[in-house]
Amino acid sequence: MNASDLGWQRERHARWRQYALCLLIGLSGWLCLALSGAQPGKLFDSDGLRNAGEILSGMAHPDFSRDFMARVVELSIESLLIGILGTVMAVVLGTSLSFLAITVPDLADPPRRAPAWARHSLDALRWLIRLVLSVLRSIPEIVWAYIFVRLIGLGPGAAVLAIGLTVGGNIGKLYAELAEAVEQRVIQALRATGASRWAIFLHGVLPQVRRQWTGYALFCLECNIRIGTILGVVGAGGLGSEIALSLRYFQYDKLATTLLAVLAFVVALELISAQLRRRGLRWSLGFASMGTIWALYKLEIPWGDLFSSQAPALFTFDHLVLDQPFVHTVVTQIGETLMMAWVATLVSACVAFVLAPLAATHLMTGSYLPDPPRTGALSRLGRQSVKWASRALLQGTRVMPELTLALVFVVWVGGGPLAGIMAIAVHNMGVMGRLFADVFEEVESGPPGVLQAQGSGAMATFLFGVLPQVKARLAAFTLYRFEVNVRATAMVGFVGAGGIGDALNTAISLFHMRDLSLLLLTMLLLVAVVDTIGDKVRARILSTPHAKPLLITYA
Repeated sequence: MNASDLGWQRERHARWRQYALCLLIGLSGWLCLALSGAQPGKLFDSDGLRNAGEILSGMAHPDFSRDFMARVVELSIESLLIGILGTVMAVVLGTSLSFLAITVPDLADPPRRAPAWARHSLDALRWLIRLVLSVLRSIPEIVWAYIFVRLIGLGPGAAVLAIGLTVGGNIGKLYAELAEAVEQRVIQALRATGASRWAIFLHGVLPQVRRQWTGYALFCLECNIRIGTILGVVGAGGLGSEIALSLRYFQYDKLATTLLAVLAFVVALELISAQLRRRGLRWSLGFASMGTIWALYKLEIPWGDLFSSQAPALFTFDHLVLDQPFVHTVVTQIGETLMMAWVATLVSACVAFVLAPLAATHLMTGSYLPDPPRTGALSRLGRQSVKWASRALLQGTRVMPELTLALVFVVWVGGGPLAGIMAIAVHNMGVMGRLFADVFEEVESGPPGVLQAQGSGAMATFLFGVLPQVKARLAAFTLYRFEVNVRATAMVGFVGAGGIGDALNTAISLFHMRDLSLLLLTMLLLVAVVDTIGDKVRARILSTPHAKPLLITYA
């Protein structure tokens, strides 16, 4: 057997292994759906269709009355200020902690080596800071919001603090990772001159990561304003309070108006964010400064109550008793959380895999050829229509927070895992669609260009010219979104949509502080294990040939 035959056989075996892996993944999704107790038929039974009809009928006639519109505008401004102040707090916290979490490379033979006790102390501090960042980002914003509502009362202050802590953990982790990935020669040159850690950070690290840090902070601002619109469901101000009231009293016309405000709000912020990215750092700092001053003036936040609150201890392990019913409940809901997140991730990935190519410019309305042949006007119009319709669908699902969608699906199909799976899947359709479309836009033009030059159609160009270049990155993004969805599942459980969030909500509502402490510790361990395994699997996926590095965002 010659070398070409051996190569062909290896390629065929690799292809069959990929088919078998896809089949196993599909079977795992079906098995998790069955074991979670979710019943998709509820979406289409008589009760579900009647509830869906009532929701759609009410939302088809939004309430544009003057008094209600004034309230929506007022709550929209409050959500905006919550998002800005929470983001500023998160950036300050995340940047400060990332400075301590960064590992600065040393020289092989430094001119002045620090004492052993100093090096070990710095390593211990760095480990502790990374643990703090992991804890902060592992607890969903809605849990922090519940806790701060208990400490300082109802209002926007709880939302600001919740966003600041969770997003601060995300920002600190990503900023540290970006700082450790900079060009090392500059750092080593500063090390050789005896520069301090602060000087290395200021002159060696910051100039290389400034644009990436600013871009991610602006991305977090968009996400945080969206988050600020939903934390009101637990009494933390913003548009979420109106969303919760509209659903509680079946006022779907008011719900439609509020959701349209959220959609318009987030789209407008994305446009502003895009302008700020192009205009430089000073414009972003100016926007953040003015927003912070306005928020501190407008939002009545009782900062002093954080230190003088008379509320009983929130976390306690006194008289700890791990009885069998409680352990069984925790284990069951951990399993339900993982299964819900996995099913939702697979469903959204499949939908995004179909819609993302339709939203990519090169695949739908462009070409990989330097001088492409002209097509008919009707064909171009059809392709443009499909592209913009796909982008609109992905944008519409992406801006709707999981918690808002969970409230809608709880009304549609009732409480339980199905509502949570649908809410997370619908939101992630848009998120993953955007990520996938960006990946499709970044492929090397050579292979698809050759296929187009030979007369291949759009489907053949995608399957044989584009997909082989990006499949590793698509798999890595899908795995990353599963990690994010584990935390999202804990959030949607607060409105009765299954998962460990349901148990957290019960413990907080009934003031079972020992149960709350154990559940939060369990969730921290769960997120840590999932993230660790995910990091290792992603690294292995991206180590395959032709796989580009993956810059993920913690949205």
